[in-house]
Amino acid sequence: MIAQSRAHLKAAGEGYWRHFRFATTFGLLAAAAGIAAIIHAFVPAMCTHTASRIVRHLGQLADDRSKIDAIESEAVEARAFVLLLLLAAAVVAPLWILNAPTALRLAYTGLAFALPAVLLLSNPELATREESAA
Repeated sequence: MIAQSRAHLKAAGEGYWRHFRFATTFGLLAAAAGIAAIIHAFVPAMCTHTASRIVRHLGQLADDRSKIDAIESEAVEARAFVLLLLLAAAVVAPLWILNAPTALRLAYTGLAFALPAVLLLSNPELATREESAA
């Protein structure tokens, strides 16, 4: 496994941390595009352009990894939304797995997912600050 990883990093022309940054950014953005598309499916007025914009960013990033700084700065809200969802799920998962009392599970689940919900409701396109100001 280590030899294969080293070979892959060498083929990509990147060190471990640079590749880690690229892969996590790409993965978070891909997840954000998928979640935005699902949200849009349920509420057509939300995330109307989010998934397609993020997919364009992913295409640019796949074509030219040197654009990572610009793409990361343009997609801050989308990455933050996915990270908040993952964190909320990690916080409440033990309560559901260990079968905590239902009232406790529901209360903590509501609290944990409140922050990503507020982010989405305050920025229904998960647009960048520049887009929001325009």
